[in-house]
Amino acid sequence: MTRTRASGERGAALVELAVVLPLLLLIAFGVVEYGSAWNRKLQMETAARSGARVGSSLGNTRLADYGLLQGVKSAINDIGLSNVDYVEVFKSTATDGSRPAGNCASTTPTSVSGSCNVYTGAQLQSLTQADFTGTVTCDATAPDRYWCPLNRQNVQSIGADYIGVWIKARYVTITGLFKSPFFLTSAAIMRLEPK
Repeated sequence: MTRTRASGERGAALVELAVVLPLLLLIAFGVVEYGSAWNRKLQMETAARSGARVGSSLGNTRLADYGLLQGVKSAINDIGLSNVDYVEVFKSTATDGSRPAGNCASTTPTSVSGSCNVYTGAQLQSLTQADFTGTVTCDATAPDRYWCPLNRQNVQSIGADYIGVWIKARYVTITGLFKSPFFLTSAAIMRLEPK
């Protein structure tokens, strides 16, 4: 019942393994990277929704952006604040909820008067409640002066503003086999709740 191998078959299994193993490892690493990136994207979506929810409920109170940023920070903690490039708070005017055209919607956004406040990752880590000053208007040094929360419309009738939160963060791959870092973005839009 024993089978003897021909002399030409010796080592064939080892050669087959050597050919197939790199492909199997590449697939396994791809699954790990894709799963990790997907998880990171879901965390960013949760952070954007959390920020938009807080911003929506605070409406046109002076500390609306500060509270919104705190909501984003608490939800994005697993990603690491050092990986966040931008958090943009914008006034959504389109029916599809897209970001305002121009500097607000670029890959490296900048704040635009009446449209959006852009916060860098460093600002997300360092801004305190004291930075959001002024009770009647946003002063010239306030980080939220471009789209001041006090000017937002949170009325019951038609004309209420929609607040959007857009986050851009770096994702560094785990295995290093794929392009790294690459950027993930996420956005959420909600109507300002009337008071």
